[in-house]
Amino acid sequence: MHCGTDIVQISRIADMASRHGHSLGRFFTAQELSYCQRPDGTWRAESLAGIFAAKEALFKALGTGFRQGKWTDVEVCHDSLGAPYYQFHDYYAQAVPLKTEQPPSLSIAHDGDYAIAFTVLG
Repeated sequence: MHCGTDIVQISRIADMASRHGHSLGRFFTAQELSYCQRPDGTWRAESLAGIFAAKEALFKALGTGFRQGKWTDVEVCHDSLGAPYYQFHDYYAQAVPLKTEQPPSLSIAHDGDYAIAFTVLG
């Protein structure tokens, strides 16, 4: 079993979104950005930070850090009850099954100015 965790300062992600909103596609998929954008066009920075932390936690659980593929090869989705789960594309669609036969477990939380994610590859 392998696990990974990451914590992100929400205000750092909020600042990144306000200053570089046009380049968020480097880190987030279109679906993730849609999930995190309010109807008035502002960002739910706590959700962006949680998704960012979830991707970092996965890279740590894999034992590689982020060295190959693209950030958008890992997508954080949410089921009908809001529980997060991963969807993999391109490089990570091949790499993750080499480490685990079961889908990775994912938990994301945020409080105050921090978001944390925890991933288990079992």
